[in-house]
Amino acid sequence: MSLLIKNAQIVNATGIAHGDILIEGGTIVKITKNIKARDADKIFDAQNKHVLPGLIDMHTHLRSPGREDEETIESGSHAAAKGGVTTLLCMPNTELPLDTQQRVSWVRETALSIGVADVYPVGCITKERKGKELTEFGHLKEAGAIALSDDGSPVENSLVLRRAMEFASAYNLLIISHCEDLSLATGGILREGKTSSILGLQGIPAIAESIIVAREIELARYLNTRIHLAHISCKRSVDLIRRAKRDGVKVTSETCPHYFSLTVEAWEERYNALLKVNPPLPEKEDIAAIKKALDEGTIDVIASDHAPHTKEEKSADLSEAPFGMIGLELLFPLSYTFLVEKGKFSLRELVKLLCAHPAQVLGFTDRGSIKEGKRADLTVVDPQASFVVRENEIASLSKNTPFLGTELKGKVLATIFGGKIVYNSFK
Repeated sequence: MSLLIKNAQIVNATGIAHGDILIEGGTIVKITKNIKARDADKIFDAQNKHVLPGLIDMHTHLRSPGREDEETIESGSHAAAKGGVTTLLCMPNTELPLDTQQRVSWVRETALSIGVADVYPVGCITKERKGKELTEFGHLKEAGAIALSDDGSPVENSLVLRRAMEFASAYNLLIISHCEDLSLATGGILREGKTSSILGLQGIPAIAESIIVAREIELARYLNTRIHLAHISCKRSVDLIRRAKRDGVKVTSETCPHYFSLTVEAWEERYNALLKVNPPLPEKEDIAAIKKALDEGTIDVIASDHAPHTKEEKSADLSEAPFGMIGLELLFPLSYTFLVEKGKFSLRELVKLLCAHPAQVLGFTDRGSIKEGKRADLTVVDPQASFVVRENEIASLSKNTPFLGTELKGKVLATIFGGKIVYNSFK
């Protein structure tokens, strides 16, 4: 089965070109102008549209196994397809943690059977995510794990983390660190500062993040191994990462759209658990630092940290409501609206952060760009199309986003995964 995409504005991190894309057997076989329609079984006209590499989301929570009321592998995969995401990593802090070969294998095989997105499980660093005993890294990798993390919790014991980084290096597995000092953060609801004082709510200080960022960097420096820092949200963390990169430390990092689109002051307008996220929403100076870090390459990747929760959970008392918001379907439009439309970034630079850099960090050579010989994972977008985020149009089982009712620019129109159209909203 072959597919021909006609009249596309082809966007790579290296530039934009106009042409046609011929796909055969899930692979891009030809990119040029005026490919004849007779060369394909199916024609897809992308006139006046932009075609990007399939987005790669390095940080999601699909909740299976154990919390299928919040999300399933199937619903999360379809949410990814609706958001233009063709490759995603799912974190291991599920009800039944991804700390065994059998559970990791089940997630990978379930996603493959659904076939609308490439889902890679992230295995646990420690058994039951308790931070004490390391899991069997080799077995987790054999089962399909692409990285390791105790996400949702830090590895508090520095010696345990050191051993994890050493063994992960031997297996060529990426350690993804949840940077949070629990002794400083426990009980907090939002970023500590003026807003938390005004509202009388316990705050989480920015140093709860940056202290662990500093420790992870120093371990990576000492061991000369890789470390990836998840959901960076504050200026001090950015400063530490910038210095470490200048020193040659093998550190990469990610941030999320809510850390450059919302500030903690949103709590003063909407006293709502939909804004409760970990790490908490930043101050204005943090947003400025994060945008600068994305622009200069200090922060490598934008990821969603898609964290589904039921309406009942988010309706609980603020102290009991869980942290997190969904983001798979909004990864591109939020990034486009707040970095390109309202900022100084180009679409090409956004592709670098959502496609090319994640592929590099994860070691993928077959995706992240649109080139002959690469996987046919593509996202068709209309950057100028506006839409309003509506609950009844969200594909995820959970609807917990503070962006409900928000008008965004940059609509995903279609997603092609392995040469197959898995989402199509063309009218």
